[in-house]
Amino acid sequence: MNTESQGLELKRDVENFKEISKTACAFANASGGRIVIGISDDGKTSGVHEKDLDTLQQRLEGAVQQVSPIPFHKIFIEEKEEKKTVVCEVYQIGQGAFCTFGGIVYYRAGSVNTKLEGRTLQDYLINRHILSFDESRSQAKLGDLDVDKIREFVKKRFPESVFDATKVQEYLFNLGLLGKNGDTWIKNTAVLFFAKEPARYLPQDEIKLVRFKGSEPVDIIDSRIVRATILDNLKEAEDFIKKNTHTGVKIEKLEREDLPEYPFPVIREALLNALTHRDYLSRDAVQVNIFDDRIEFINPGTLPTGLSLKILGSISVPRNHLTYRLLRDLKLIEGFATGIPRMRSAMEKAGLTEPVFEELGSFFRVTLYNKSFVAKTDLNERQKRALAYLEKNHSLASKAYGKMVAVSHPIAVSDLNDLIKRGLLRRIGRTRGAYYVRVL
Repeated sequence: MNTESQGLELKRDVENFKEISKTACAFANASGGRIVIGISDDGKTSGVHEKDLDTLQQRLEGAVQQVSPIPFHKIFIEEKEEKKTVVCEVYQIGQGAFCTFGGIVYYRAGSVNTKLEGRTLQDYLINRHILSFDESRSQAKLGDLDVDKIREFVKKRFPESVFDATKVQEYLFNLGLLGKNGDTWIKNTAVLFFAKEPARYLPQDEIKLVRFKGSEPVDIIDSRIVRATILDNLKEAEDFIKKNTHTGVKIEKLEREDLPEYPFPVIREALLNALTHRDYLSRDAVQVNIFDDRIEFINPGTLPTGLSLKILGSISVPRNHLTYRLLRDLKLIEGFATGIPRMRSAMEKAGLTEPVFEELGSFFRVTLYNKSFVAKTDLNERQKRALAYLEKNHSLASKAYGKMVAVSHPIAVSDLNDLIKRGLLRRIGRTRGAYYVRVL
């Protein structure tokens, strides 16, 4: 039995042909569909009277003609249970276009025609490759771009070439960063990479960098806001993270090896992902939060259509294609969906847990945990109390700890020594006056 669905609309008869126009518009913007007149919502065939067939087809054609642009369609008579029905078959509009009726974009969702507006409309236009931050026209002019930055990019991209400052416009055009429609204009991506003051034209081009004390976003130790080109933002963020994370030392066979708190390639990949795949149509900034036990990379925009957390790292689906291509040209990203697998592998080799990827409403978050987090994973409740105490207090003696958690002195010392082995505490002094402090 027929029932209404994503691609099927049933009507016993038509009282309001505006509803036909709306449905035709919704079908064209989705996956296409059929409007069948002469079958009721419950699937029972009533048919269309012979004398009404011609008029009904003409009126259906008129209703579809009200959609702009007019979608490809055909109207024909079809027999069902020895009764005649009239079918209007509407085909999906091509990529890069959309239909409206009465100035409104309708979309077929299930068996309902939905009016798209606000963020939903924006997402739809992006997915149809109609609205693109990368390709959109900027208010910046050629004089607002930094020739030295263009020179640096061209030299990295084409090492054998000799840069000619008189051919800046030609370079930009060859990189796909200029549009021509009567006049020549600069695309947003050119501003993102080469502008003297990117934030003047793209206020969302911003990274908020924060180092918090402890593991909660309360007390700020250090912070910085960077609002430069995408490559300068990357460098500034990397420098801030290096400054606010620890580097240990391993000496083996008289050779010194630096052991960063987090593998640097993982830091860079997380930053590049946040800057490359963020939603630049959002006014929100990228934010990097550094805690004692983790770093969070948060960017506006959920995963692009066609990508889910389940298959993340197996296929590459860029949101900002032009930005993605330019960074790939500089070999900062590969474009083969290897970034996330390499992040996981590097964290595992460093003895750390895998990165955690999450969608949080309209934001995406990547969290990297350090060895402090790993060391805390199987602590007993007494040890957790000791660490919580030392987040607010400078030191803790074994005797005071034993009283605090109501255990004997040998058990207290055993708990604290275990925290030392895990790299979470350090003992100061070796006599009865010894005390314990947190390893920062």
